Amino acid sequence: MTFTVTESYDEVVARVPRRQAEIPSVALAQINIALYRARQLTEARLCSGKWTPRGTLQYRRGPEAESSRANKTPDNNAWYFQSLRHPVTLVCPNVTRAEYFMEMSRHLPAWVSVRPAGYETAFRLGQAFTDGQHSLATR
Repeated sequence: MTFTVTESYDEVVARVPRRQAEIPSVALAQINIALYRARQLTEARLCSGKWTPRGTLQYRRGPEAESSRANKTPDNNAWYFQSLRHPVTLVCPNVTRAEYFMEMSRHLPAWVSVRPAGYETAFRLGQAFTDGQHSLATR
């Protein structure tokens, strides 16, 4: 399947270290727990605790061995994961998608990056990365 990402989807990319998860199902659990916690902390800070629903899942890849990705140097020390979701309207008043995702990235481990729909910039550890600094989801 060939899939080209446009900026119309919220994206999560994770590279879970194998020392943290020996098998893909444990890696997926760690990703989901990290995302849930980050969203909860972000919504508490920016949205007065109001929950923003997640958009419909459009695409998901992995977790799979990093070495199985095309055109990459083999790295058997991480599980690669990517998901794309349709964006939903935030319930946070006066907060942009970039602000929301930047705040969310501050609460995520270093092995997870997020990119809001409509932006080429991805966020990791409270920092912004543009194409060239961070691999965006293009295949």
